[in-house]
Amino acid sequence: MMEGNGNGYEHCNDCENEEDNSYNRGGLSPVNDTGVKKKKKKQKKKKEKGNDTDSAQDQSLKMNSLPAERIQEIQKAIELFSVGQGPAKTMEEASKRSYQFWDTKPVPKLGEVVNTHGPVEPDKDNIRQEPYTLLQDFTWDALDMGDRGVLKELYTLLNENYVEDDDNMFRLDYSPKFLLWALRPPGWLPQ
Repeated sequence: MMEGNGNGYEHCNDCENEEDNSYNRGGLSPVNDTGVKKKKKKQKKKKEKGNDTDSAQDQSLKMNSLPAERIQEIQKAIELFSVGQGPAKTMEEASKRSYQFWDTKPVPKLGEVVNTHGPVEPDKDNIRQEPYTLLQDFTWDALDMGDRGVLKELYTLLNENYVEDDDNMFRLDYSPKFLLWALRPPGWLPQ
């Protein structure tokens, strides 16, 4: 907000000091005013620097007031998130490290030799052994995805009948191009 000071000049209410505006009121000349401004700026910078060191001291005091257990937890968290570790350069170095994520997954550990192939978990006994039969008048069909008419028919079937959730709120609208990508990955062969 601007106010008049009675001599025809205006200044704002947020002025930091009166010396800066004394030129407008007929006080100091611009030549003499620069020295005062420089001094004020230096003093202001010193205050700001003092505040920075004060805040650093406050933080160190806060850290010293934490219990030892909390400090150890913080140090462990810092070690976990440390970036300086980097990837292992040799297999020997890699085998000495622990990998918390991969240790929870059903994958071979470093140096472990896998001689058998098969499912990660054995088949469950409660899974039905014989496949469900189709209803009468229905037959299995192998779709020719190269035929644009068949692709359009599949797109329409999925778009109008497939829903994401139980409330039938979110329909998925897969484009024909996406369906081709999903159903014919690289190396795909017709059966």
